[in-house]
Amino acid sequence: MGIFWRHKKYYISYYVRGRRKREMVGPSKGAARQALSIRLAEIAQGKFKIITKRGAMTFNGLADKYRELISVHKRGHHVEKYILKTLKASFGDLRVFDLSAEDAERFKAVRSKSVKPATVNRELTVAKHMLTKAVEWEFIQDNPFRRVRPLSVPKCVERVLDYEEEKKLLAACKQVRSRFLLPLVLLALHTGTRRGELLSLEWSRVDLDRRTIRIINAKSSAGDRLIPMNATVHTLLSDLLKRASSLLVFPSNRRPGENLLDLKKGFKKAVRLSGVAPFRWHDMRHTFATRLVRAGVDIISVQHLLGHSKIAMTARYAHSLADAKIAAVCMLDSAGVCSSLDSNRTPAPIPLEPKASLNGSAV
Repeated sequence: MGIFWRHKKYYISYYVRGRRKREMVGPSKGAARQALSIRLAEIAQGKFKIITKRGAMTFNGLADKYRELISVHKRGHHVEKYILKTLKASFGDLRVFDLSAEDAERFKAVRSKSVKPATVNRELTVAKHMLTKAVEWEFIQDNPFRRVRPLSVPKCVERVLDYEEEKKLLAACKQVRSRFLLPLVLLALHTGTRRGELLSLEWSRVDLDRRTIRIINAKSSAGDRLIPMNATVHTLLSDLLKRASSLLVFPSNRRPGENLLDLKKGFKKAVRLSGVAPFRWHDMRHTFATRLVRAGVDIISVQHLLGHSKIAMTARYAHSLADAKIAAVCMLDSAGVCSSLDSNRTPAPIPLEPKASLNGSAV
């Protein structure tokens, strides 16, 4: 019973019901002493739970189990498999029972040297959820990554295309060798749908007669929504349906029966050729919403079209309506209404029109 040092970390050793138990604490001897005191107190009070052999599972084993039971049911499972691969490369053969917050901090430090903070945070989120499940499955007693904070992510500036930039982008899409890039960009600009919603769209949810597109399994809790087609979208989908050979609107050429996974390379090339950079795919959703607001569409309608569960998500587009009103008022300056005013003199009151008295004379 006591504290010992191994592999640059302190461990504690104690006995429970005649069985020797060991736990890894970390590089701090003081923390190890405190952990040992807590364990001895828990044993004395009968609150300590003995970790079974299930705690000997490695992170690789947990990752495989997580993918089989949890990840496979997620919408983004095809992306998460690469995240699991990265996590396995980092934590690999470590026992789940031996993982600590220090391991997560080291992972953050190493990964942030090669990928963006947002990517590190997504990977860390998956790791946290894995260990939460490990607690539920009784592999471990507590999630050691639970209190690890994410990295700070620089705020992205939302871009809105003007119509000249849109022409350049669409022309550049025609120059890129990507079968569905141009129609997908057009649909994104005219429907405001998310990239994943477009890539998974099926013909059964496209009603050309009623001119609607049904989006199901949406990202937000708002759930399904109907998006009306304008003339551009109706013509585009009608042409695609004539050449359709799959239940999917945008099927993959390499994997029959599956949808396209992504268009990052083709889209980035089109943006570069068009000269509208910086511009992200999601900015087309911002462009759609901003154009609606500037056209006078109320915020509630915009919220429903975007599929936001909370109006606060849509309210950030309200600035476009305010800008349009300010621009309208400023048009009076160019009309010469205020051009004759002397800025150094208080304007004279505008005379009222004479009112007619009861007998017909002016008052």
